[in-house]
Amino acid sequence: MNSGIITVTTDFGITDPWTAIMKGVMLRINSRANLVDISNSVPRCDIKCAGYLLGSCVPWFPRGTVHLAVVDPEVGGARRAIAIQGENHFYVGPDNGIFTLALRRDKFVGAVEIQPGKWTLDNISKTFEGRDIFAPVAAHLSNGVSLETLGTEIKREDLVSLELPGNERHGGCLRTSVMHVDNFGNLITMLNVKDLDRPVLSVKIGDRVIPMKLTYSDVRDGEILAYWGSSGFCEIAVNKGSAAEELGVKSGDLLEIKLGR
Repeated sequence: MNSGIITVTTDFGITDPWTAIMKGVMLRINSRANLVDISNSVPRCDIKCAGYLLGSCVPWFPRGTVHLAVVDPEVGGARRAIAIQGENHFYVGPDNGIFTLALRRDKFVGAVEIQPGKWTLDNISKTFEGRDIFAPVAAHLSNGVSLETLGTEIKREDLVSLELPGNERHGGCLRTSVMHVDNFGNLITMLNVKDLDRPVLSVKIGDRVIPMKLTYSDVRDGEILAYWGSSGFCEIAVNKGSAAEELGVKSGDLLEIKLGR
């Protein structure tokens, strides 16, 4: 299982050299690797946003892709460095829940805690494990190194998972939160259509009640709507505008979903 593709997801931004350094490390190990950026503009330390972006992309990549994700507020601390094998993909990064959504879409096969040594760089910095641990391990996986040689086994239930609210029901309503604000100002919530057994009638944020529609053109320019996005999550948008600006909402804010029967 090897596609030769390695994806990169970080909060490193685009003005500093850190992502390029990781890519240099990977290319020294596998010069034929096809490196694909998912995003290097994840909000700083926002693990849930990174998890959403990665989880949304995973189903669209070829089998055998290695997904390197480094959004790591506890870099150098007690959290584990891990590599995971799914039924279709590999994942390398910190054990902080960043792969939670991806593993909802790719059946778990095995995981290890990465041990420094043959498959990492020799001198490991406490502040740049992306370069010294995660990048070389991702590259070696793309070269066909087996997961079990990278470290000690971790059981699925021992991996850190993100807490993803969305099923906190209160009568005919449930509460969820905003997981990501995209480039258009659309609010992407943690509620997935697969989590529900009843239709959604509307979304309430503060005093605003927002109707469910199919797509942007179902409302007039400047009007607000809720809908099921292309990745299956409930989203809020303004047709040709920004829902984040109009509502004053940011990632992590709560909202209420009204359910039908």
